[in-house]
Amino acid sequence: MTTTKLISIDQAADRGILRLRKPKWVHPMDHILIGTIMGTPTPWADLYCPMNKECNGRDPVRLLTQCTSETSWEPYDGPLPDSDEYKAAQAQFDGVLRSTFSSNARRP
Repeated sequence: MTTTKLISIDQAADRGILRLRKPKWVHPMDHILIGTIMGTPTPWADLYCPMNKECNGRDPVRLLTQCTSETSWEPYDGPLPDSDEYKAAQAQFDGVLRSTFSSNARRP
């Protein structure tokens, strides 16, 4: 098992690393894309997650970034959202909420 040294959003921006993920995130394709202006992280990031489209109707979802100095991130080097592999992962979640809620509605 390899271990990756964790970095902060600030360190990633300094190094030109724009895609990050938290090691504890369940799906291996979940990651953020940080924005930078002149090498400094912007206060927002785009969260990419194959289930976003099913849950939120869109992927990515924009979120505010806080604690940009916290060293809890690792560089993301997995499939990008426009890849066939990522799209296949998204397709696995198609209709999950609809079937879950309709199943629960039938229960007494």
